[in-house]
Amino acid sequence: MKDFLIEYAHIVATTILGLLFGLSFFLLFLNFYHYKEVTTTYQPSTENGTAYEQFMKEVQEIKENANTYSQKTYKGQEEVFDMLNMQTKIQMCLKLYETDELKALLTKETYTVNDVYELASYYQNEILNDCIVIQMYNLGSEESPSINSPRLRAISPFLKLEMDQLLSEGLGYLKNNMKNNDIYYFSNDDSKTGVFELTKNSYLEVVNYYRHSLAFLKNFSQWYKNLAIGG
Repeated sequence: MKDFLIEYAHIVATTILGLLFGLSFFLLFLNFYHYKEVTTTYQPSTENGTAYEQFMKEVQEIKENANTYSQKTYKGQEEVFDMLNMQTKIQMCLKLYETDELKALLTKETYTVNDVYELASYYQNEILNDCIVIQMYNLGSEESPSINSPRLRAISPFLKLEMDQLLSEGLGYLKNNMKNNDIYYFSNDDSKTGVFELTKNSYLEVVNYYRHSLAFLKNFSQWYKNLAIGG
């Protein structure tokens, strides 16, 4: 009887071990196919240059606008402190577009969902937080103690409106959509198409976010240039 119980227990243990091994293999199999899904890539068109090259042209123009002001030659009515303050804010923002990290993110030949997520995270952390919020946002306040320029105060409501639009463009929803891209089923044409479309659409949307922020800086730098020239 004792030998029978030992043999029975051995059979049960072997069966359980076999089931666990089978389950582990099945989960590994699913994760392998999930990995294939999330690495489905999108290749952006470079017919008009890469996004990085396009952005650098905008950055260069903004930089030239900002450098129009020189304390030595300026003869306008604005306070030197205000002119330098605005110039510095523009220059600090531009440095965030010229980092090696962003260059690497924007010059990939192909993009996975994870690549686009990293590009979106850089935009959120560096462009929105460090440029728009930290550097530029107080220019949109008519009561900002750091700016005394009546001309800036006159346009500050419009600046605030534009910056609020940048901050509410739906980046958080887009990132969550990419982050929750958990497709745990067998690889097929429909699932590959779904991941490809998510990658493509997310990439194009994130790149447009960058364009919108540069358009804002470009418009402001043009206003600043006119101020520096006209006094």
